[in-house]
Amino acid sequence: MNRLFYRSLGTRLLTLTAVWFTATYAALAQSDSGSAAKSQNVQSINLQLGTTGPGLFYTHLISRQRRLAFRIGGQYIAYQKPIRVKTAPDSYITIDPDFVIGTAQAGLKWQPFQRGAFFVAAGLGYTWHPNLNFVITAENKLNFDGLELTPEDVGTINLGFRWHPVVGYIGWGFGRIIPRRRFGVGFEMGMYYLGRPSVELTYEGFLETTNLDEQVPLVEQNLSNYRYLPAINLTLSYALSR
Repeated sequence: MNRLFYRSLGTRLLTLTAVWFTATYAALAQSDSGSAAKSQNVQSINLQLGTTGPGLFYTHLISRQRRLAFRIGGQYIAYQKPIRVKTAPDSYITIDPDFVIGTAQAGLKWQPFQRGAFFVAAGLGYTWHPNLNFVITAENKLNFDGLELTPEDVGTINLGFRWHPVVGYIGWGFGRIIPRRRFGVGFEMGMYYLGRPSVELTYEGFLETTNLDEQVPLVEQNLSNYRYLPAINLTLSYALSR
């Protein structure tokens, strides 16, 4: 019941974000009385670098007051280098991570104050790799307090965590939406809503003699609050037209 409730709540939050995004875009764009068509075609390319990896965005002003803009782009970061963990003298296990953050997103940036560079941002994104996986194997014999296991005994352990592929985003920062000069810098921090994670576990070897599968629902319950991904980015903007 709890799982269905939280899943339904996450879906509703994403739906509300989409409705807010659409309504805000339509209302603010219409309030400018077609200003996008009357004003200059002001746009920029934005290079971002931060905790969610490097990214590239295209930003287009839709407001004559230069306070509202639409942006679209994405970010990508990956780490797949094997990690060796020493469990005892001359005993190692190998962890092969499959860690990828890749998002394509669209949203709005709005400067609520006529003067100053403070802005808020919101939007929706899609991640084509909404999971974090680990493959664990033994390099040689393992010794756990007198219990000796061969690599065949340990076998292969596949552990994964999966989130929802459609994510919501909200953030804030400082920096002109479109640089007054050709180049500009900015700072942004925000939060992605990923939904409740699910745990995927498969294994072979000595773990097959245990009841580890029965612990998966408990692990999912303990991880139920890990639904958010913080993001901090530095931005370098280049104005295409002024």
